[in-house]
Amino acid sequence: MSDNNNRQWFEDNNDSQDRRRVGGKKSHAGERKSPADPSRKHRSARKSTAQSGKQPPRPNNNRPNQPGKSNQQKKPNQPNRPNQPDNAKGAPVSSKGKPHGKAQPQEKGQSKGQIQSQGKSQPKGNPQGPKKGQQASKPQQSKKPQQSPENIKKNDTPVTPAIPLKGSKEDLKQDKKAKKNAKPTPDEIRKKSSRRKALVSSGVAIGLVLAGIMVLFFVVHHLFDYFAVKPNLEFVTNGTIEHTIGSRAIIVRDESVVLSNHGGDFVTEAAEGSRVAAGQSIAMVVPADMQTVVENLRNTQSQISDVQQELIAEGSAEGADVIYRDIDQSLTPIVNMLRLDSINGNLSELSSYSSSISVLLNQRETELAGLAFDDERLRVLRSDERGYQSQLENRASVIYAPEPGIVSFKLDGLETVINYEVLLNADAGTIRDYINGAVGVIPSVLTVQAGDNVARIASNDEQYIACFLNESDAPMSAFEVGSSHTVIVGSEGLSIGKCIVRRVTPTSNGNYLVVFSTTRYVENLLDVRSADIEVVITETRGMRVPVSSLVNPDYSRGVATLYINNQGFCTEVGVLIEDYDREFAIIKPIGDVSVPNLQTVYITNPGSVNPGDQVS
Repeated sequence: MSDNNNRQWFEDNNDSQDRRRVGGKKSHAGERKSPADPSRKHRSARKSTAQSGKQPPRPNNNRPNQPGKSNQQKKPNQPNRPNQPDNAKGAPVSSKGKPHGKAQPQEKGQSKGQIQSQGKSQPKGNPQGPKKGQQASKPQQSKKPQQSPENIKKNDTPVTPAIPLKGSKEDLKQDKKAKKNAKPTPDEIRKKSSRRKALVSSGVAIGLVLAGIMVLFFVVHHLFDYFAVKPNLEFVTNGTIEHTIGSRAIIVRDESVVLSNHGGDFVTEAAEGSRVAAGQSIAMVVPADMQTVVENLRNTQSQISDVQQELIAEGSAEGADVIYRDIDQSLTPIVNMLRLDSINGNLSELSSYSSSISVLLNQRETELAGLAFDDERLRVLRSDERGYQSQLENRASVIYAPEPGIVSFKLDGLETVINYEVLLNADAGTIRDYINGAVGVIPSVLTVQAGDNVARIASNDEQYIACFLNESDAPMSAFEVGSSHTVIVGSEGLSIGKCIVRRVTPTSNGNYLVVFSTTRYVENLLDVRSADIEVVITETRGMRVPVSSLVNPDYSRGVATLYINNQGFCTEVGVLIEDYDREFAIIKPIGDVSVPNLQTVYITNPGSVNPGDQVS
């Protein structure tokens, strides 16, 4: 009896639980409504989702120990019991055997055994039959109770909404707005800050690299322009081309010598190479005990020169600029030749250059002394100079010029040996010996003995130049007596024109002696006894350009090309070559063409441009 009562209690308890699952309602026949078929519910949900264009919902798999879901799982190897209902607990089950709905929470006051007994399904019948003494219970209907839509919506587990593949435009706008209005977290702020710093660093690095490339390009471009050869432009000018032959020559003048009757230090009063009158004091011989007076006199004269230079620089002396300009014109060729010899390493004529410069400087000082300087310092120095000179005149031996002429205090011993008569009448061999034994520049003396020659005076304005030439360089017939030629003295920077041939004598080995006379540059060559000269054979005048400026010259035919500047562009024109030497060429236009002329600008370095290039 107790067993029947217990069974009845369990059945009633199960009925009450089922009523709670299905909403507590019964059918008209008094039977419980079975829950709706889960598969039919999912099919309807998929159908409605397909019609709306959305993704079907995913099944909600039960996981253990999650609230709202059942913790009961089917054991994998447990066989199915016969006549067992689809779901003992009434929860919808998917096709894989996993329940969709949430598990019912444990009711207060239920024991663990009661929960387990509730979870087990009741068998539909006892195959062995009821036990003896037990009352058979009513078989349970296999048909599940139907649930109303309200109960399904209220009691069933909510289905997880489908995730759309693409959201609507309004949803995207709302998401963007929400993200925009959302306050960034510290991590996001740090990430953004680090990203911003990285971007700034990258930008700065790229900017520095680009700036470096631009600077390098700028430097290379300007270096290329700096080192690139640029065209040089010059005007066509008239000039002369001279064909010369070289030789060693001796220079002779008709000179008289001056003796000293006393010995001592030699002090000059006239400038070297200056013109003096007969009876003019030109020098003095000072005894040894008057050396201090001589030194004081020289120091005073040096101070006078310094004061004069200062007054001239201030513009206090009228006519001084004219004197300086004339002397500078005479010094310029000597200085140029000195530079050229220094570059070529030729120092053999250095003493000659020094002597010529000294003569010109002394001449300048003499001319400046004649100027009127209104200065108190200069008047005092002049007074001291006269006092020292008076002391020397009382004790020293004064030397006077015996005749007018050009005075020189440099002697070599040939003044009384060789002269114009010797050059005209002496044997060619004797003259050759004089040439080979002569010094280049005659030295000066500082101390003399009694009876020595201390000065020489050239009484006329004519000097003679004797040299030997060869037939292989120029025929002797080109130097007829009375013919005029140009002689160039390179060491002195002089080109002496209109030198008249006075003697022509043939010698052995195809050589011949030529003697020239000239009245030009006697003062400049007064201290020169022998020098290297060049005799001009032929001379051609015309438009002269450097040989290096000619393009593809054909000297056998006498034609060449010249690059000229034609309105800022390089243009080539043909020219005829009339004459040329190692440095220059005489050109003229071809035919009736008027270009080139004296107004034509030509390019001296044609290798730097091509025809048609722009020049500036």
